[in-house]
Amino acid sequence: MKKVTFDCDTGETVELDMTKEEIAELDQNASTPPTLTQEELLLLALTDTQMRLAEQQALTDQLALAISQIQIGGAPE
Repeated sequence: MKKVTFDCDTGETVELDMTKEEIAELDQNASTPPTLTQEELLLLALTDTQMRLAEQQALTDQLALAISQIQIGGAPE
């Protein structure tokens, strides 16, 4: 049986001779999402936390800038 697949090494679509069992196994492996390791989960949590901290810092900076502008220019009436 012929199976058309993408070869990552060459960057081309190729046609392979495979048995039905091989095709079924390949399709099953392709549809199974990867399981994240504990380390990967921790890195994702760290990244999320860093993004939230950066957002909070940006808001703090905006507030500090607004306060500085009010102090320099006086309170708007």
